[in-house]
This record gives sequence, C-alpha cells and structure tokens, in this order.
Amino acid sequence: MKIYNIPYGTKITINMVHNKTSYTVEATVLTRYGDGILTTPIICGGELVDICNSANFEFTEQITGAKHLFQLDNISRVDFAGTDFHVATGREIVVAENQRKAERYKVQIMGNAIINKTEALSVVIHDISMRGFSLLVGKNSNCKVGDKVKVDFFKDSKSLKLTLNGVIVRRFSIGGYEAVGCEIENITTGVLGFVMDKKKEHQSKVQVSMSAVC
Repeated sequence: MKIYNIPYGTKITINMVHNKTSYTVEATVLTRYGDGILTTPIICGGELVDICNSANFEFTEQITGAKHLFQLDNISRVDFAGTDFHVATGREIVVAENQRKAERYKVQIMGNAIINKTEALSVVIHDISMRGFSLLVGKNSNCKVGDKVKVDFFKDSKSLKLTLNGVIVRRFSIGGYEAVGCEIENITTGVLGFVMDKKKEHQSKVQVSMSAVC
C-alpha cells in the first residue's frame, strides 16, 4: 500500500524521536499531499514538531482488521493560512517470509530504542529468537557494530512494557530497509514468554499450511 492511499480520516499511531526523546503520538490523516499525507498537527512534549527523520507508524483497516506498518522518511510542519499541519512521507514495510531465518519468528512491532544510553531511535522489531533479534532502523541511523541497544515495546495495546537488551553484531538490509542484527543480553522472563508465544504462532501457521497442502 502507498502511504497516500491510506483512507482520509484514519487515525494513526506514530512512534518518533523528538529532541532526543522517544514519543508515541496520534494523528489523523486529512488528505494526500504529493507523495505523502497531510495530517493533523503532531505535538511532542507540549511542542509542535518542526521536522523529524526517525519515525514509523501503524494503522488497522476498519473493515478487514489488517494492520499496516510504515517507515517514515520525513515528518515536516507546513503552514496553510496561519494554521499548522504536518506532511509525512515514507513507505509500507513489506518483507517476504523467505527473507528471514527459519529459527527466528516474525514480529514487526514498533519500539523505542536507546543506543549506548544516549541516542534515541524509533525502530521496528522485525524478528526475534531466543538468542537475538533484528531491528529496522531507517536510513538516518548512525548505530554500528558493537553498540549497546535497549528496546522498549508493547506486544499489544493491553500488555505491559517489555524491554530487549542486546549488542549490535551486524548491519544489513531487509527488502531494501536498513537493519541491524543484535544478540540478546540478559533476557527477561517477559521477553522469554514473548518469544515462546511467537514460536507457538509460527508452529500453528506451519501446521495450517501443511494441512492445506494435504
């Protein structure tokens, strides 16, 4: 799906970094604007955002319930006759199933990362295993191999916050998206349960696929 094909009036949840701090904010899509979308004003910490290059958002189709995850290249403020709005450009994250390792389980959940306890970054957790995880970090990321990473995320709207700790062991791309691979450090019981849930989901999908073939 192109970002400008999102239905007008759709509410989106944006994970973004503003003034080196991570925020989760909501906005409403108003109309198409060039190759992007025009949204209601985006405010972080009581301030109107001027520009942001580290963000992603998701929305759910009302009729089908299908979820779409977008990586944003840019969010910028525009002024129409003295009224502030924002323009967002980016693309949907769509990665083929066969582009991930078999032992890892697909996640695609938004998260807020801190690199080396200093740099805040809006990321997407792409997949996870008992030993590691991969993050889609965007083209403006400066993280490198050896950096320490802390990622906070929610597995759904009703869950408590979970935290992943790891160290970056490689940089690569997934379907054209900049990504990093991390080894997990000090896995928590909450994250362990999350990985087990993803493993069960994966096994269930495999069994359904095999049944369909038979």
